[in-house]
Amino acid sequence: MKTRILPILGILLMCTLVVRTLALSSEISEEHTKPVQNVLPEKSPDAATTTRAEQAREQQCVTGTALQAVNEKMAEFDTRQQEMAAKESAFKAIEVRLKKQLAAVEAAKASLDESLRYRTSIAKEDISHLTTMYETMKPKQAARIFNEMDPNFAAGFLRKMKGGQAGLILANMKTSQAYQISLIIASKGAKYRDVGSRLP
Repeated sequence: MKTRILPILGILLMCTLVVRTLALSSEISEEHTKPVQNVLPEKSPDAATTTRAEQAREQQCVTGTALQAVNEKMAEFDTRQQEMAAKESAFKAIEVRLKKQLAAVEAAKASLDESLRYRTSIAKEDISHLTTMYETMKPKQAARIFNEMDPNFAAGFLRKMKGGQAGLILANMKTSQAYQISLIIASKGAKYRDVGSRLP
């Protein structure tokens, strides 16, 4: 009887071992089939591509000779732009100064013109006043003064006087002086009279 129990126990032990081995192998296979969770967050393919593109661009920016040439051109452009800005501000300052100077010149010219008009009007008034004075004088007294005058100056006064009074003064003057003054008065506008005499 004992001899029969031993083989049965051995078979049972073997079955138990086989069952346990199968159970363990199934647990191990289940653990292997479970997804492994990453500690780090996963990156999408687009993000990985973008990162690689940025890295490539950074490497090109740092090491590229083309970028160095572009940077040099940009620096040259900035320098020229600064120079142009400086020249423009200098031109604007010159323009402001020129406008101020032009305004000052125009103001001075206007003042000079006004002064000249005033002096001209005063001079005309003085001549008119003197002419009136000579007209009111007796012809003999005026003739003595006109004899001492420059003929051109005397002719100017006599031309402004009324004809009768001027004739009386001429009649009382020295003959030579009266003749010179008459020639000067007659020669005024002579070329226009000559042209008029040639007209049909």
